[in-house]
Amino acid sequence: MRDMGDTTAYLRRGIREIICLALFFFTFLACEYLFDVRMAEFVSPNEVVIYESLVIGASVIGFFVRPILYYRRPHAIEATSDVTGVLLVAALLLLIMAVQVEVVIAGGLVACCALGYCGSTAHANFARRFARTPCLARAAALSYAMGVLVQVLNHMVMPAGIPQQAVLVVCAIAQVASLHGARRAKLRDESDPSFEPSVAGLSVDALEYGAKWHDDPEAKAAFRRTAARLTVATAYLSGVFAALNAGLATLHATGAVDLGDWPRLLLVVSSLAAGVLFDLRGRSYMNIGMTCAAMLSTLSFFVLIVDGNGGNELAATIIFYLGSGFFVVFFTTKYAAVSLYARWSYFWPCMGRVVNNVCSMFVTAPAVAIISSQNVLAAVGAALVMFVGIAITLLGQLGQRADDAAMRDGLPLATDDLGGDLAPTCSDPEPVEAAELTSDERLDAFVATFGLTERERDILEVLVVSDQSVQDIATTLFLSRSTLYRHISSINKKAGTASRVALINFFWSWTPKD
Repeated sequence: MRDMGDTTAYLRRGIREIICLALFFFTFLACEYLFDVRMAEFVSPNEVVIYESLVIGASVIGFFVRPILYYRRPHAIEATSDVTGVLLVAALLLLIMAVQVEVVIAGGLVACCALGYCGSTAHANFARRFARTPCLARAAALSYAMGVLVQVLNHMVMPAGIPQQAVLVVCAIAQVASLHGARRAKLRDESDPSFEPSVAGLSVDALEYGAKWHDDPEAKAAFRRTAARLTVATAYLSGVFAALNAGLATLHATGAVDLGDWPRLLLVVSSLAAGVLFDLRGRSYMNIGMTCAAMLSTLSFFVLIVDGNGGNELAATIIFYLGSGFFVVFFTTKYAAVSLYARWSYFWPCMGRVVNNVCSMFVTAPAVAIISSQNVLAAVGAALVMFVGIAITLLGQLGQRADDAAMRDGLPLATDDLGGDLAPTCSDPEPVEAAELTSDERLDAFVATFGLTERERDILEVLVVSDQSVQDIATTLFLSRSTLYRHISSINKKAGTASRVALINFFWSWTPKD
């Protein structure tokens, strides 16, 4: 499929999805920070870290509930989303005003579950918009950087206490409202009998992707191997960063280091750098870049263990935040790309966050024990396990070239995303001598071969070169959207294609017969 525009155009069209995901990142990080601050009023620093991991782990419930409703009880989503929004705001207010530790814990649990529900929607909408674009990693990085930057500005500009907490509540309401508005818009569009997803906003549930891949037993097996490999890699990486986070959160609770202001600026820098690096050459540098960041982060964990006097927290903090930015962009990008080829594609975009939160819940307590006891031998053993796991799951694909990407329905699928397994069985034939025709010659031949009318020719000419939405194209051609859909349906029928996306792909791969 031809390039539909530069990165700026892609990001501009998907700004709503970027902002929704950024709001999720901010509310999740701010809620976690607020919970730590409130729990530190009642329990010891080590216990704060343990309770934090349990509360974050509870968010997995929300991440699972939303996709299950989407596929099993779609009519219940409207009411459930409204209830979730109310619960989120109520839980945050409870977390702010609680005077007993049990109430703080209850508020944290409910808030994280509700945030998981919202996060699942935000990740799925983000994948729906960007998974098929060449700027997926940069879009993920921009979302995360925006969320972190809002948190930093909130801490630096707003007075501590009620003003900062008010910003959190307002952003939580904005997140719920934006996701609710996005769903309303989607339902309004799909209620049109002639509705067809646009190229830029193709639903992650489009049957021409996930279902077709799973109709092929070999492709299905390859997808499962790839998903398993990615999940294991994410679990190992989560172990590294969860152990580091546990150590630094303990130091933060004791007042030895401040994790609320300037260190988080490193997250902004590292995430943006990761987005640019990961999108190079069809995302072929993702694994090696993430491996290097993980190795450095593991070394900073050693710094916390060996430095019994606590003099190197600054170095550990810098390395941790630089690596964490890479990690979040890594799993957000990877799972968004993989979701296109899953049958339950709505579930997969948030899987990176799910794996990270679950692993953090199980790793935190042992990590705190190792750091507290200064047990170097245990730290060496854990690090070796992580090194081997990361090497096997991430570095095993480095021999593949980005230009060996599989092509499916015009989508360049980097082997780094779904492995080389799919390329032999699912790649489409290369266009035959397509470059010898000019665009006008190809269009004239296509119109003559398939018997298109003059009006259909005008519409096809715009469709195959435009990166605009259907509504914008209809406005350009002085047509109503429903009339444009009818013309597209007529062209699809004559050309033997099933959708606008398939029509554009077919046009650019089609070769006139002599």
